Parts: sequence; C-alpha cells; structure tokens
Amino acid sequence: MLDIPLQEVITAHTDALAAPASGFLPMIRFLFLQRSGPVSPDRLATAMHWTPSEGEAFLHASGLVLDDRGTIQTVAGSGCALDTLLFSMLTGHSTHVVSTCPATGKEIRLTVTPQGIEDLDPQGAVLSLRLPGPATNASNAGETICVYGHFFVDREHASAWPDLHPEAVLLSVEDAARLAEALASAARRYAEQAGF
Repeated sequence: MLDIPLQEVITAHTDALAAPASGFLPMIRFLFLQRSGPVSPDRLATAMHWTPSEGEAFLHASGLVLDDRGTIQTVAGSGCALDTLLFSMLTGHSTHVVSTCPATGKEIRLTVTPQGIEDLDPQGAVLSLRLPGPATNASNAGETICVYGHFFVDREHASAWPDLHPEAVLLSVEDAARLAEALASAARRYAEQAGF
C-alpha cells in the first residue's frame, strides 16, 4: 500500500486523463448526455458522429449494457468505487451507493451529490484505488485501475485485506470525492475543448 498526499493522487489522475483525453471523450460525452435523460445507442452515436457499428464497438469495449427499454445503463452501479463518485459529479444527478466491504462483508452506504458526500455509513469508510501509470488509457483503465477500487468499512480492515493491491492508495470517502470533483472538472475542460 502506498502513502501519498491527496494532491499527488489528484495530479496523477488528472494527468492520466489529459494524456489520452480523446480516448476518454466518448465516456465523458455519454455522461454529459445523461444530464438531459436516458441515452440510447443512437443518441450517443449521433452525438459522437459515429456509425452504428462504431457505437456498438464502444458499448462492447466499455462494458456498458442496454436495459429493457434500450437505453444505456449508467456506470453508477459499476464495480469501481471511484466511478460511483465521479458519476454524480459529471451528470449532476445524486446517486445512492450501497457497497459491500470485501474485507468484512458489511454494507457501506452513502449518497453522492454533485456537491459531495451525504449520509456516509460507517463514517470511517475508505476507498481503495490504484494510481494510473504511463500506459493507462481509456481501453485499459478498467483492468489497470478500476478493478482495484473498493469501498471498505475502515482503513484498518482495508490495510489488512490480503487482496489489496500493493500499489493501492487508501482515501477517506471525502478525499475520494475531492478527487472525483477534480476529475470531473478536468473532464469538463476537455469536453469544452472538443466542442461538447
């Protein structure tokens, strides 16, 4: 486990987003589109100027699926703890998160709003994540970063969990929300530069 100041964690993530920002633009665009309601594959393809086959390839590569109404399911329920925070920061929608601590089996509950965290239970909950590396990009972020992102009931249980990645960083949920807001701000800048 690494012990790194929050600002260094933020810088590592925003730098990783900046380097291949164009690779992350489809997901950023998808999340921005959700501000105005459910997103169908056709709506996303139109917004990205994609052919239907390019849209299908994006859905397949990103792991997003369609619900029974034919709209793309959001990432709010994904396995990546940081994504559950980032979702609300990008879409402007509040999200109720219920996660199970992999070390104890106990539930962690919180509400994420665009302004921050509410109703965190237990109060000492932490989030694990792995810092992006030089090779991190939109197509491999899931297996290089996201699979290591978990909520834990507290720092002690997280630190003792045998499956914690040796390069993991543990953040309080509040600090993780600050990271998510910094990533959302960077994503908004890249989206504006791309004309979204």
